[in-house]
Amino acid sequence: MNNIIYIISLKYAQGLKKEFIAVGNNFRKQGFQVRYLLAKPYKYLGHNPSFVNYVTVSNNLKSMLFDTFLEIYQKKILNIFSKQNPSLLFFYNTHPLNPFLAQLAKKKFPSTIVTVYLHDPFKPDKKPYGIKKSFIIKFVETIQKRTVKFSDYVISPSKYSSELFNRYYKNFKGKNYIAPLLIPDCGNLKIKKREFFVNIQSGVHPATGQDTFIDLINYVAEKGKNYRFVLISHGNISKFLSQLTKKGHNIVKIINKKIITEEEINNVVQKSYGVFRLAREVTQSGVIPVAFMNSAPIIARNIPGHTQDIQHNQNGYIVPFDCKMEDLVLAMDYIKINFGNLSKNSRKKYKEIWDEQNWEKYYNKIEEVLKR
Repeated sequence: MNNIIYIISLKYAQGLKKEFIAVGNNFRKQGFQVRYLLAKPYKYLGHNPSFVNYVTVSNNLKSMLFDTFLEIYQKKILNIFSKQNPSLLFFYNTHPLNPFLAQLAKKKFPSTIVTVYLHDPFKPDKKPYGIKKSFIIKFVETIQKRTVKFSDYVISPSKYSSELFNRYYKNFKGKNYIAPLLIPDCGNLKIKKREFFVNIQSGVHPATGQDTFIDLINYVAEKGKNYRFVLISHGNISKFLSQLTKKGHNIVKIINKKIITEEEINNVVQKSYGVFRLAREVTQSGVIPVAFMNSAPIIARNIPGHTQDIQHNQNGYIVPFDCKMEDLVLAMDYIKINFGNLSKNSRKKYKEIWDEQNWEKYYNKIEEVLKR
């Protein structure tokens, strides 16, 4: 086949690399040629695929805007397209360049199929994010709207994401499919000993619920309860860490650095009783499949982005939105006592939804179009 598929992630987002590489690997298994156009910071996470062009440095709003103006002036990406014409542009996350590239690709290569993997089509409630993050979300939504305008397919990672898309993009003339995140199976099922509860956060804003997790650590330490914790984040969480008491510091291990590999995260989750998801607003979470892959149940706030995948007392524990510390301790007690069944059900859920072996049922429609 001469079809060239470009998988594009021009904005660095640490947790996405394993996902879009899994997409590319599976397209390649079907006989398609795959190229990647990526932000340069992805290079430092390791496990770099073949045929990559690192074309941006985008890791924040300022660098995204700079990269956009630079590309419009230099046209490096369009030169790449001219040498190897695209049959499919697969945008995996949002960048100001996406609508520009989609529109020009459609103009210069009319048969190109444009597909957007739209994680968060719209945030109905932006208040939990605070003023600064809410502004960025509105900016991202504007870019997404322009990109979707030139798209043939929009892929939603979850049922809730698809519902939001269809609610706010009623005039979209293309097709919308649900294809959950594909996570390669790295679960080490031989590890038996579980030692602590873990919280994994990338963003640093009020909606993450990081403050609740810090409060829980302090509460458990003060009450002398027999629990330990691990906090994983590549963001600047100094504000949250300053709230830890001296006793709290003694019962938590903190992994906080710019680059945290998937191996590091899996090694921690494999030793945990469970993973906390205390976000106050989220469409879906990439942490959920990673936890379930490693047979770790989840304690989560009661919001749609969580409850679409986490079933109370089956593969996790759902606490009230305005949960108290007693609710969270009760959840940990329940998971520790019932870990066997919860762990087995978590692993089963991963295999059913996020294992990359499910590729064919999620992407067969796009395959069929490309093979015509």
